[in-house]
Amino acid sequence: MSIFRQRRARPKRRIFEEVTAAPPTSDQDEQRQRRRTHRSVVYTGTFDLTAEIEAVLAPLAARPEVARYPHVVSELTVAVHALVLDLGRLLAEREARRRTADLSAESRGRALDLIVAARTRPECPTLDTEALVSGSWSTVLVEHAAPLSEPLRAYLAAALPPGATGSAASVSERVVDALRPVDRAVVDAERRLDRLEAARTSAASVLSPELRRLNATEDELRNLGILGVLGGRR
Repeated sequence: MSIFRQRRARPKRRIFEEVTAAPPTSDQDEQRQRRRTHRSVVYTGTFDLTAEIEAVLAPLAARPEVARYPHVVSELTVAVHALVLDLGRLLAEREARRRTADLSAESRGRALDLIVAARTRPECPTLDTEALVSGSWSTVLVEHAAPLSEPLRAYLAAALPPGATGSAASVSERVVDALRPVDRAVVDAERRLDRLEAARTSAASVLSPELRRLNATEDELRNLGILGVLGGRR
């Protein structure tokens, strides 16, 4: 199964100053709940990206029915890959500022843009049927994000907190923004799996063995005008 990269809009704001951030006021599980309900969250050097991705994907990977719906996992993969690209850019911007600190103001801006544009971007993971059946697809996605975990932790530990960066987004705010599409993809996946499984169970009582092997859903059969015919046979 191939996963195609989606285009993402660039953040409009840029990070400038760096200082030591205040200690966290809540653990990562609580921060996740706050983020998902659009309450304020401040990430610091205690944030663990690897643990975060594992925590949000593990409940879905534990559902055996997910193997029947590879398109659901495809959308989760796209969301995690977009997160990796966004945070990779964030870290590349920090490195670019370090490398251009001694340049003149006139040449620094273009040098920053060139360094960020030239950064290495990882390929989107490709998941096979075995990964879907075994549930190891979530491990693949966790490992995809893992290389960013320590650099991101170090950046958050040194960054200005929200509200102290003027009109620019803080590092914490950019991390929250990068995580939101993953949150949406996870919630959507949970709802879609519930809906698809309910439809499959409802249709199963009138399906032939051939249709059951194809994982036919009630919605598919209704749209094709098949469900009514099958239902009439009961």
